[in-house]
Amino acid sequence: MKAFPHPFLVFLEKVETNRVFLRDTTNISPFSILLFGGAISIQHQTGLLTIDGWLKLTASAQYAVLFKELRSTLHALLKELIRKPEVSSMHC
Repeated sequence: MKAFPHPFLVFLEKVETNRVFLRDTTNISPFSILLFGGAISIQHQTGLLTIDGWLKLTASAQYAVLFKELRSTLHALLKELIRKPEVSSMHC
């Protein structure tokens, strides 16, 4: 069996019969989690990032802060595109 390239899976449905099955799964990178996951808490001294209060990742404090800022910018842009969809069609 081939290993997944990233250590995380997201799934749409979990079914439990005599075994547990996950349906509609996608392997995702830590970058996806940092950009689209829950709230990020950064412990600068240890390089520990906690996502949504339970998922722990490690990164330098500099990278963690950069991802937090990138995430904020991306969310603001997406919010604006949803609020004004005509803006996105003007740039195509």
